[in-house]
Amino acid sequence: MIIAIVSMSGVDFAMGLRTPKLKVPAKFEPTLPDKRAWLVPPFGRNPYWTLPAAVLPALLGTILIFMDQQITAVIVNRKEHKLKVNLAKAARAAEVSSVEFVLIYRKGVVITSTCSCWRF
Repeated sequence: MIIAIVSMSGVDFAMGLRTPKLKVPAKFEPTLPDKRAWLVPPFGRNPYWTLPAAVLPALLGTILIFMDQQITAVIVNRKEHKLKVNLAKAARAAEVSSVEFVLIYRKGVVITSTCSCWRF
């Protein structure tokens, strides 16, 4: 992938093609700093019904991430693979658990499935 990007960028530069380029701003700030801040308030201009309406998608997302982790663990941990628990596996489990926790915390859904990620 990197070879393709570098070689095609070189061809573009060498041939002088007029391809669209990404314009990077000089300052690191929000797109509309006078209208938007860095942090978006969750209860700002959203209608009141959006909080209960977000429960079902949050629940489905949590179940999807949990099932993805569990299915991957079952496939990887088969006896014929003879794998040992190492730091990378623990880091992956911590990453999945933290993403799931953030989804649960941000969407207001309380599910205690994150503990199962720590079974080794």
